[in-house]
Amino acid sequence: MIEACTEEAWLPGPGSPPPTLGVYPFGRRAVRREPRLPSTDRAAAFVLGVYPSALHVRWQPPGARPVAALAVADEPTAFWTGDDRSAHVEAWRREVGWRDAWGTVEAAATPGSGRLVVSDVLDPLRLDPRATYFTDCVPTYFVKAGERQDRAISQYDRFAPTAGLPLSHLRRRPDRRDLVRVALHAEGRELLRQLRESDAPTVITLGKEAADVFAGLVGTDRVPFCRTGDYGAARHIPLGGRELRWIPLVHPSTRRDIGWRNCHARWVLAHR
Repeated sequence: MIEACTEEAWLPGPGSPPPTLGVYPFGRRAVRREPRLPSTDRAAAFVLGVYPSALHVRWQPPGARPVAALAVADEPTAFWTGDDRSAHVEAWRREVGWRDAWGTVEAAATPGSGRLVVSDVLDPLRLDPRATYFTDCVPTYFVKAGERQDRAISQYDRFAPTAGLPLSHLRRRPDRRDLVRVALHAEGRELLRQLRESDAPTVITLGKEAADVFAGLVGTDRVPFCRTGDYGAARHIPLGGRELRWIPLVHPSTRRDIGWRNCHARWVLAHR
């Protein structure tokens, strides 16, 4: 079992703006992200990710190598599918007052975080994204230390003082254990509220951290993640007088481990 829910999450008062949790390259604020609610009367599924992604651009700074994907703003919605990327980037350009002296910028080729969730998770389960409640364990964007995005933001920070731009100040991703602890202690009650509000009979967790957080929320044992025939098997969890069907999966966009990618691909084929 995992200890859960000892602190209240930040909950907005009427008309209060979300607190600033960081600053992206070129100055947009990083704020607490809200869940993406279903457009139906009742959710068919509750999808729990680890933390949100961001809007990315391809930036060509003056006299330097291009940056293929630079995070510059919060995603338009939780689990955004990347629709109308160019329009969102154009709106962002206007908001930051883009100048020719900063180089050129266009929509990055990076798809939205939700596209593969729809095609490789919801579609195989015959679930409609319009009837899905999407949320994250920790509702703020993180930068992974030492990875491609970290290097891209470091390149921006070297450029910013020469152009009179603000430095970025974005949260670094906690390690796995700390992320689970933060989610349970700071967001636990809010996540349980969202789970009750959704009234969804099926819960899908994406990633080991999300699975551990959900296990802590409902007071059940953690799922051992193994590349076996048991991967993605549904578990039935009692909660508040009803039974939930829990499907623990990796996020389909995982890039680090080809073994897990192949494992999830086999799960997709088995459910087509």
